[in-house]
Amino acid sequence: MKISIPLQCTLLITLSILSIIIVFISQLLFVNPFTSSWDQVDFTLAVLRFDLMAMQPHFPGYPFFILGGKMLSPFVKNPSEALTLFNILFYASSIFPVYKLCRRLLTCPYSWLSTAIIYSTSYCIIMVNQPMSEGAALAAFWWYLWSLLFAFERRNSTYILLPLGLLSIMLGIRLSYLPFAIGILFLFYSKMKNNTTTWKEIIYFSLFGFAFQACWVVALIYSEGSLTGFIKLSLAFTSGHFNDWGGAIETSKISFFERFFIFTWDNIIWTGLAAKSAIIILIYTILLALSKKNKPAHPLMRLVYLMFSSYFIWGLLAQNVDKARHTLPLVILLVFLLCIIIFSRKSSFLILALSLFLLGQQVWHDVILVKAEATESPAIYKMNAYLEKIDEPIVLYTWEETRVLQYLHAPYTHKRIETYEFFLSDLKYYHGKTILLTDKVVKGFRAQGVSLDGKITKVSSFQSNELFDPVYHDITLYKWKE
Repeated sequence: MKISIPLQCTLLITLSILSIIIVFISQLLFVNPFTSSWDQVDFTLAVLRFDLMAMQPHFPGYPFFILGGKMLSPFVKNPSEALTLFNILFYASSIFPVYKLCRRLLTCPYSWLSTAIIYSTSYCIIMVNQPMSEGAALAAFWWYLWSLLFAFERRNSTYILLPLGLLSIMLGIRLSYLPFAIGILFLFYSKMKNNTTTWKEIIYFSLFGFAFQACWVVALIYSEGSLTGFIKLSLAFTSGHFNDWGGAIETSKISFFERFFIFTWDNIIWTGLAAKSAIIILIYTILLALSKKNKPAHPLMRLVYLMFSSYFIWGLLAQNVDKARHTLPLVILLVFLLCIIIFSRKSSFLILALSLFLLGQQVWHDVILVKAEATESPAIYKMNAYLEKIDEPIVLYTWEETRVLQYLHAPYTHKRIETYEFFLSDLKYYHGKTILLTDKVVKGFRAQGVSLDGKITKVSSFQSNELFDPVYHDITLYKWKE
């Protein structure tokens, strides 16, 4: 029996909303309790005591993200869960702007379907369920993008204040989203071109924009104690990010083409878009092949392309390609563009069926992943549990793992080490104790030209899901034999 069009629309909307509800409830049921990386420890400790000098959190402070965690901390078990819960709730609020943006280009049923697909993108859900600023930043980004279009469509220039304010909130959550400020320039240009705003008003609103940003920057300066101290701290962080540990192209030891491949395929497509699911990649490929390639002539599309391009260049050159989470805004913009391309014209039954299958795959994937993320111990937790059972004095040399071990109050001696020379000089203080090294330390020593053949022996290995712990999902312990 043929289903009427109104009934098809009702079913599509119902299934889309139901999918969103399932994902949201699963996030609330399985709130991630673990704090398994350096940055996560920084954020978690900041909920207890905000101190930039003590890296609680690290510069630039992410004040609005920490504020969200502080507001929810009285209602949950630990500060890490408070930050994760803030991510979950704020990310859920982005359903409104996502739907409104889709509705500018698509019919109501397909707007809901697109919203559900975007919201349930598996890797985004994984990151939302961590005590990291990415989840809240994604929500702030959607509200900011919607506010740009909202202000663009109003002749009253006063509405420009809305995206200016939301830009301040977004950057106060995650400063690395700064390239998206190009959206403000796009808005100013469009208003000037349409003769709805004068140069005098542009200057006026620009001053307001700086004032909005100053709200959280001045608060950080006050918390640091002085402008001089804040500047020194910012310069030290910036220098480290671009010249030492930040993973920017200046510090990269791989070729540009290898970096480009990792950034585009590994981070954006394989990890970000598909969460390493071949089925999801296959469905997207088929949907694109079946869709008629048309690009709706709408200012929103020009804005999305502009923002995607600006952040793509920034992410490729200035972010750490070892961490796919830095590409999250590109992932959600890509999913948004794919939905517009697929659904902007009347879709066939096959496209509709495949789209619902895609949504179902994502929701199923989401529930499994958030449950695993909340119940399966990270590799560093497993290593710590193993070491706590050793009934002899040990000294563990680590790379970045020490930050997490400090947070876990590990009862044994553990030290962060960077150079082989210092390691040898430090050993004399621990004569008679069992000396252990993590694989990151071993790799670091070898990168310094040190041969460890015959000097170490493998003790044990610990694994967790690479999607949850991209850098420390596989930890191997070695014993120093000399």
